Amino acid sequence: MACTSQSALDYVKHAKPHLISGLKDLSVILENLNQKGVLGDEEVSNIKAEKTDEDKRRTTLISVIKKGEAACYELLKIIDRTRKRTLEKLLLPPEKNSDASTEKNKFDLHHWISCFSFKEETQVDTNYLQGPRSCHKYQEMLKSNAKEKSNEFWAASKNWFEGNKTPDLSYSSLILDTEQSVCPSKIKKLKKRKSKLSRPKKLRTYIPEEKPTISPSELLKTDKNILLVGKPGIGKTALTHEMLRLWAERESKELDYMFYFDMRETAQIVNAKNLEELLFSFYCGPDEGKDAVLQDIQSHSDNVTIIFDGLTDISSPVVTKILKNKLLPLAKIIITCRPDDEDTKFFSGNFDRVEVKGFSEQTIKTYLSATLGEDQTKVLSSVELVTLCHVPMYALMMAVCFSSKDAPQPCTITEIYINIVRYCLQINSRTKNQKLNFFIKTKREEILSLAEAAFLSTQQKTVNLTDLTCDDSCVLSFLKPLLIKEAVTETITTYAFLHYTVQEFFAALWLLKNPDKIRDVFQQCLTEEKKHMKHLIPFMCRLLNEKSPSLMKHLIPDQDLKNTSNWFFKELINTFLPHLCEQEAADTEGSGLHVHILFVCQCLYESQSPEACVYLLDKLDYHLDLSGDSLDPYPCCAVAYVVTQSKERKIRLNLEDVIISEQGMRQLFGCFENVQWSDSLARQLWELFLISEEQMDFVTLLSLDGNHLHLPTQGEKQLYERAVEVIQRMPTKVNVCLYWDNETPPCHSQCESLLKAFPFISSVSFRGPVSWSQEKYHGTLEREQKRLFMDLCLKAALHDGPNFYNVVKTLLPLFPVKTDLDNIFLDLFQYVNSKEFLGDFQGLRPFFQSAPAVWSINLSERKTSILLEVLKLQPEKKQVELTGCSHEESEVRSFLQCLPYISQLRFISRLSDPSEEIRFLGNLICAAAERDQQAGEKILELLSSVCRYKGFPLKDIWCDLLLDLYCYKNKTGLSVLPSLQSVFQSAPAVWSINLSERKTSILLEVLKLQPEKKQGELTGCSHEESEMRSFLQCLPYITELSFKPQASQPSEETRFFVNLFCAAAEREQQTGEKILELLSSMCSYQTFTLKQKWCDLLLDLYPSVLEMGLSVLPPLWSVFKSTPAVWSINLSERKTSILLEVLKLQPEKKQLNLTGWSHEENEGRTFLQCLPYISQLSFSTTSSESSEAVRFFGDLFCAAAEREQQTGEKKLELLSSVCTYKNLPLQEIWCDFLMDLYYYTMKTGLSVLPSLQSVFQSAPAVWFINLSERKTSILLEVLK
Repeated sequence: MACTSQSALDYVKHAKPHLISGLKDLSVILENLNQKGVLGDEEVSNIKAEKTDEDKRRTTLISVIKKGEAACYELLKIIDRTRKRTLEKLLLPPEKNSDASTEKNKFDLHHWISCFSFKEETQVDTNYLQGPRSCHKYQEMLKSNAKEKSNEFWAASKNWFEGNKTPDLSYSSLILDTEQSVCPSKIKKLKKRKSKLSRPKKLRTYIPEEKPTISPSELLKTDKNILLVGKPGIGKTALTHEMLRLWAERESKELDYMFYFDMRETAQIVNAKNLEELLFSFYCGPDEGKDAVLQDIQSHSDNVTIIFDGLTDISSPVVTKILKNKLLPLAKIIITCRPDDEDTKFFSGNFDRVEVKGFSEQTIKTYLSATLGEDQTKVLSSVELVTLCHVPMYALMMAVCFSSKDAPQPCTITEIYINIVRYCLQINSRTKNQKLNFFIKTKREEILSLAEAAFLSTQQKTVNLTDLTCDDSCVLSFLKPLLIKEAVTETITTYAFLHYTVQEFFAALWLLKNPDKIRDVFQQCLTEEKKHMKHLIPFMCRLLNEKSPSLMKHLIPDQDLKNTSNWFFKELINTFLPHLCEQEAADTEGSGLHVHILFVCQCLYESQSPEACVYLLDKLDYHLDLSGDSLDPYPCCAVAYVVTQSKERKIRLNLEDVIISEQGMRQLFGCFENVQWSDSLARQLWELFLISEEQMDFVTLLSLDGNHLHLPTQGEKQLYERAVEVIQRMPTKVNVCLYWDNETPPCHSQCESLLKAFPFISSVSFRGPVSWSQEKYHGTLEREQKRLFMDLCLKAALHDGPNFYNVVKTLLPLFPVKTDLDNIFLDLFQYVNSKEFLGDFQGLRPFFQSAPAVWSINLSERKTSILLEVLKLQPEKKQVELTGCSHEESEVRSFLQCLPYISQLRFISRLSDPSEEIRFLGNLICAAAERDQQAGEKILELLSSVCRYKGFPLKDIWCDLLLDLYCYKNKTGLSVLPSLQSVFQSAPAVWSINLSERKTSILLEVLKLQPEKKQGELTGCSHEESEMRSFLQCLPYITELSFKPQASQPSEETRFFVNLFCAAAEREQQTGEKILELLSSMCSYQTFTLKQKWCDLLLDLYPSVLEMGLSVLPPLWSVFKSTPAVWSINLSERKTSILLEVLKLQPEKKQLNLTGWSHEENEGRTFLQCLPYISQLSFSTTSSESSEAVRFFGDLFCAAAEREQQTGEKKLELLSSVCTYKNLPLQEIWCDFLMDLYYYTMKTGLSVLPSLQSVFQSAPAVWFINLSERKTSILLEVLK
């Protein structure tokens, strides 16, 4: 602590005597003074030339003091930075003895330097030498060597991995126990307690308990010697290399040294004669200043750390002296050894014992994650493998095997053990990989001896190898020693495998050497006492396989193995299969499965024998029942392997109540093409997927079954919540299948969780128990679907009121229910009041009171009484739209009771026969009238107030309703007209009436009730004379008359109007009434529906009038003159003479379009007389009739030419003026027409060419001619 304000010069002067006597390692001070420029090289040499150390220290201080304040200050800094080497060590508190006063009076240089007040420096200079330069250089050499050794150690582990799969291996934390080892007397108790545990729990005892432990850096910092004890492969060497790395990478300016000796590799150490040879010859020697370095190491042994890794004995005299603190008394020694090499008497006093226990469970997971990534689950899912990994050497081989691209993925469990055995033998024998097989053969007897001991101990349910006779170090590397105190003065050493499953592996190996014992072991597996022996069988199955990695062929002759293999698997299956039915009752926690089918599958997977798999499946009738099992990745892999061996038949797979990991499911997906797909399997898969906490591959599962997701209706809440999450994440809409498996109705409370997912659902279907009859099955399905639909709607009503109709709109397409958005309100009310509903109605009352302003209801599908009850709940009257109706008398009367709660009644017709609405409304009005007369209620008036023409759906049949009502009044004698006055007077402006279905007299009476004239639109007519006369009486009440005939009978309109005009003319002549004028005023071409038939009407009307002996009266003139600009006439159906007379009545010439023609000669002559009244002539014809058009035109032109020669009339010129090329419909045959016409003139000798000049010259620019049908000479003349 700085506590003085003296100058550096004064401070050094006052302490000069103490510094002369107390300074150590003056060479360090001189090196630093020279480096800082305080003393030159010559001055340093002069000081070193002094005879005694005291003279050297005195001369140094005198020289520094002479140089003044700055030099003294630098000297103080050097002493402060190097005090550990240049000042005597701090003394412990003095004991109460005679020398206490002397020690107390001694000057404390450590305290003295701490009291000087150094200046505060922005950047502390740490570049001070702690010893000779050669020592610092040697330290760098040691650190470089340490890094190299550490890298080589981890590189050796990395080399086991292949190519891109090489992980970044480094030290993983180990459990380091500083407590004293377990007392030998306690071992028996521990073993006894362990033997009572179940197999999984027993195996987990191998994993050391996770607890706060000391770290490698803390071990490095302690000054005490350390003894690292641990079984083979447990990580002792990895720990020392980690300490070596930490020291090499430590940023410190202290001068210290660390040496590492692998006692298994450096056999020459025994021959080391002295410390110098041990350190510099057998480890790493300095390039320069060897003596100075050795001197520094010996003088400052407290700065030295030596690691003896793998110490088995102390045969080296130099090592013995180091351990006894004779050569380097203050050096820190770190020793690693196996428990059986631990000499407690030699080490106990000077060493802190640390037991290396291997990886904890968390470290195992971390290590596997770093080395295997996602493949770690292949190991973690097996309790045998994961507990095996507590030994780092085994964990390394586990990672290597599962990451190997050459091995099948995943490799079998037995292959892991084969690789572990081969690796341990290679490591402990220092044998090269290519010579390992030969080495195994040389150790055949020793290995089989160990295998026999393993078998005998396994049979006796013990891990103690009491019958072990082998003492080979390579073989013993699989074991750990156990000290058992038999008496006060006697402790015996026995051995156990590092892991119990390694013992089982060696036991299986011995059985294959002695195949006559195998059948006995099979039978033992079926007993309670020896059921543990079944764990040897999977090992035997793989060891019989000849593929790499190999082991057995180096220990047992190949032919012996083949002989065993020939009967082994059939014997295995035939022994275990009869007992499969008894397995469930026999299983207890941890006892293992005696002969479960899953265990047999694992055995066959280990064997990799397709023949054995097919033999098993055939015995099982290709039905694999795995219900209730927990399938980790390895068992899944085993099942997938067995299933895929079935090439001819599909496997029936039962996965009821199975638990499968995501990794395991990946394995099963690959075998489903060999599995017989069914609804039950799909449901089982979805249930286990949704319950799993892992991220399962739902997309692949959906693709297996047409995008269907299967759910049990009795499922747990968690199941449905997960299902909703899955459905919402899928890229396409999902089909949902709901199941129940018993007679009790399914619980819909969980199904309601699906509400959030319905926008993402494409369809919903139900599946019931397969035991039900077809009739019961479908009846129950329909009822349950409707019930679920109602429950879902009610849940939406309770929890999502504002969005209720959107939810219903989503649900309707998914359920085969007979309802819609319009009727859902009443259906829900009916359901709530039924026995099926188990909820509380009061909670739903606000929902039913929030009915929409306009109700759409189909009364044909529900009781009107339900509507009445719901309407009573409403706070105000509602508009009602009827989309369907009932004609039952009771339903009609019930509906009348609803009227006080209805503000307006309308119809929305959805029926193919719209007359149903008329019938219902007629019945309703009649029932209301009857009720009024019987009870005196004003029901009819109320009905009239809510029912108007505007609310009627098909307004064109409103008139039919009025006519029906009027008929009902005449039929019953009820006086309903006053009450229905508003109804009758709310008729439309245009009345649509079918006179073929109505009495015209009724129409007349209803029209009289109208406040104003109406437009009449006839949709059908009657040709009865009496009806015609009655209709004439309706004309005063009609403003305009039109016809809307049926599409199949367009001519009916023409006939009806002709008859109507004739009847009107006859009536007018008989009575003098102006009926004809009235009819003519409201019936014209403009009001005629099919205007193309108007000309037919006139042509039909004219002869009819003449037949009656009537002339065309003036009132009819307006009718005949209201013709279209273009007339369309079919001359094949008409007398041309009639056309001529009608054309004469026209005020101007008309364009005439012929749709048909006649080839009669007299008709042609008559048509020529029509030409003066025609402005233009054209044709409308089809391609098939084109030749007929040409013929007609030819005949017409010839007749005109003949008439012109006979009478001199200019008919030909007139015909040419109205008929040109542009008017002909099919211009491509105009050329044929000209050639036919020319030929006719040549044949008859008529000179018509001058008159036809304009016709011939109106030919098209492009001519179409068939020379096979024409004379080319005629073409020539026409072309001229």
